[in-house]
Amino acid sequence: MAKGQEQAKTRGKKTKNILNYPRSGVRGWTRFLPSIRLLVVGGLSIIIALCVLFSIGYAATDVPEPNIEATGQTSTIYYNDGKTPIGQYKVQDRKSVKIDEISEPMRKAAIAAEDTSFYENRGISIKGLSRAVVGVVTNQYAGGGSTITQQYVKNFYLTNEHSLDRKVKEMFISLKIDQQQSKDDILANYLNTIYLGRRSYGIEVASQNYFDKSAKDLDVSESALLAAMIQRPGAADPADNPEAYQDRFDYVVKSMTDEGFITEEQAAKVKMPEVKEASKEESLKGQTGYMWEYVRREALRKLDIDEAQLDRGGYNIVTTFDKDRMKEAEKAIKNLPSDQPEGLQTGLVSIDPDNGGIEAFYGGKNYLDQAFNVATQGHAQAGSTFKPFALVAGLENGVRLTDRYPGSPTTFNSDGTTWTPHNFGNASYGPVTLLKATQSSINTAYAALNIQVGPDKTVDVAQRAGLSGNCTDKQMKTGDTRNCTIGLTPNMSNVLGTPSVKVIDMANAFATFASNGVKHDAHSIKTVTQGENDEEVYKSDTKGDRVFDKAVAAETSYALSQVVNGGSGSYAQQLGRPAAGKTGTTSSNKAAWFSGYTPNLATSVVLYREVDGKSVSIGSYGGRGEVTGGSFPIQVWTEYMKAALEGEKVEQFPERGELPDKPKPKNTNEPVAPAPKPEPKAPSGSNDGSDGGDGSDKKAPVDEPSEKPKDDEDKGKDKDADGKDDSKDDGKDSKDSKDGREDNGSSKDGDGGSKNGDTGGSDNGNGSDTGGSDNGNGSDTGGGEDGSGSDTGGGENGDGDPVGVVSPGG
Repeated sequence: MAKGQEQAKTRGKKTKNILNYPRSGVRGWTRFLPSIRLLVVGGLSIIIALCVLFSIGYAATDVPEPNIEATGQTSTIYYNDGKTPIGQYKVQDRKSVKIDEISEPMRKAAIAAEDTSFYENRGISIKGLSRAVVGVVTNQYAGGGSTITQQYVKNFYLTNEHSLDRKVKEMFISLKIDQQQSKDDILANYLNTIYLGRRSYGIEVASQNYFDKSAKDLDVSESALLAAMIQRPGAADPADNPEAYQDRFDYVVKSMTDEGFITEEQAAKVKMPEVKEASKEESLKGQTGYMWEYVRREALRKLDIDEAQLDRGGYNIVTTFDKDRMKEAEKAIKNLPSDQPEGLQTGLVSIDPDNGGIEAFYGGKNYLDQAFNVATQGHAQAGSTFKPFALVAGLENGVRLTDRYPGSPTTFNSDGTTWTPHNFGNASYGPVTLLKATQSSINTAYAALNIQVGPDKTVDVAQRAGLSGNCTDKQMKTGDTRNCTIGLTPNMSNVLGTPSVKVIDMANAFATFASNGVKHDAHSIKTVTQGENDEEVYKSDTKGDRVFDKAVAAETSYALSQVVNGGSGSYAQQLGRPAAGKTGTTSSNKAAWFSGYTPNLATSVVLYREVDGKSVSIGSYGGRGEVTGGSFPIQVWTEYMKAALEGEKVEQFPERGELPDKPKPKNTNEPVAPAPKPEPKAPSGSNDGSDGGDGSDKKAPVDEPSEKPKDDEDKGKDKDADGKDDSKDDGKDSKDSKDGREDNGSSKDGDGGSKNGDTGGSDNGNGSDTGGSDNGNGSDTGGGEDGSGSDTGGGENGDGDPVGVVSPGG
């Protein structure tokens, strides 16, 4: 080997990597372990890089101008024409005060609640920031962890956007604000800009609104409550529901004690303070307030913003409400007889089946007197308006309108539980087809159908159509039932209407029928724009989802149209265009419904009565001994719909088609052979408010078609006459000339009513008062001593009315 080559080889062995990695002179895998030198150099490099990035970010981030929300831009809501205003969301009052005009307990309570290290930190919390960054990256950001300075920066300069970019900006701006302002100034600015409910911005306004005193006079308990509200100011009004803030209130008091702001002896004496009632705004009187509040809640949810942002964000919100239809709804209800009993409530919701938009509703007489919205918050047992869900479940599973069911009192046995429902007036019809059972609302037949297809399938159809899910134990305990249905459980008596349903949900479900099986979510907001250029920030989804087969939906509309054409809803023939629907009356006459639709509008109407928070019988009203779904509810519905649809094109329901070929569940209660046609026992005709029961403690809900309310004597005569007519129609089957399917009474029953001298829209058109009865909501189902198996249970009298109507606030 040449000498030069040997020297070069030696130099190569002696030359070392600057970082000594992999480490020389070490054998095996350990040579890949980083040396101390590498660790030190790497750590210093990272620190230097972070410092450089931090310096660049700090220098590049300027304190911006206050955001739109901070400057207080008014948000406006409009009717569906986009021009006529309904109302506004805005800052009603604002007053900034200096730090020495805020009581010491209030300052300390805010620090104890939101940032115990406020006077020590430099505007940011490394621990809180790290938690927020991890939350944003993992898409599990839950808020919290920000210092008072950061919250002030977010509220005044930035937005509630959940992004890493916003969090980084918030950090740099907070550092600069901490350098520019004193801690007392920051705390004062923070307390002057926070939102505390009741459209109160700043501690001074909130103090006046809740306690009728200045912020400088707030004591420990009042300060602790306001501090407890900072996190969730819109959760509840403490005057109505102080329990919503009790846990946070206790936390603030404990934190004040831990920080040495108050002694344990003082803390033991701190109790939830008395709060004055909220003041009322005259601009929200009548139906305006109901629209204002409903749209507000929907906007907060759909835009994912808080109340402060809505009131100060400058949004233009175009709703689905039609000004003329709102007036017509109110007019129709105001035309009800004036001798209304104490606690009578009326609700109406009208929905466009094509998109789910709420065209009109009636929430109560006056929002300023009763903020509780009957149309969107009130619950009443559904009565026979629940039967169409079992009808759809049957049609989806091989059942046909020509299938026969028992029309007389029958004892059913399901999983070892027996149940003997009755028809109104204890009437007996003999074997009837499903079409006849629908037209005349025969309880025994629908009970058999529900057992055949399964109560769980009836519940499933109800929810697919538009009913909210069953209320949880927590929702029932707290009374927050605005987003659920009470008693929506799969028991065999649910078909008779034991669940307590919201009017808006029932209207939404019937709108699904009207749209031939396409469900749209009921909503009140069409579009939302913001800023000088009206940039669109939200648009409602109106596509909808098909939840029922077209043929099933068409068959359902056909069956429900027979209710109007000659059944318990015959009064609605006065509409003068194709219509379908279902009446419903609950046991003990506690609620009465009519839910119906044309192909272009669905509307649900309910009357119920509540006294001292309890559901009670409507009783005698408007010249009637009892109010049924076929009386005042259908009259309101018809009057409203005639006005609402004036000038609208007359549309026909879809043609009936080929139903799904599904294996039919065995009908263990199917009549063996057509029975003789018995004379049904007519109702007594008495108008004492009873439901025409069978002499037992349990009473059956009723429904009867009606023209204008009649006096007691005339009403009794109608019942007797109609009861006889109905029996004559039983058992008459006919062929449908178009498709050869047996419809059993699709035309014959109507003819029978006509032959007795009554017009198609009269009370007597099809055995109305008896045949058209609506033993509404499972009066015999109970769930009490008779062991019916009803999950919703019954009251002491076994009338299947365990829950009645949720009181205001539910």
